[in-house]
Amino acid sequence: MPINLLHRLAAQDLPVAVSGGAQVDALRVLNLAGHVKATIPKPVRTLDGFEQPPATVTEITSLGRSMLHRFPLR
Repeated sequence: MPINLLHRLAAQDLPVAVSGGAQVDALRVLNLAGHVKATIPKPVRTLDGFEQPPATVTEITSLGRSMLHRFPLR
């Protein structure tokens, strides 16, 4: 879930590499919503389908920090 990823990112020193298709997809949602600034490479086609290279989060925006306060971890 994107908000859980946002909380995990806030607990780490940035920049942070995010890997794995599901995690990168959650990061895409956060990036499109304006909660983070991230560099997300396009998936690479392989013989077995596609592989998602790691993405890099460089910043949690003020909107993202606001979301962290509105939706604390339980």
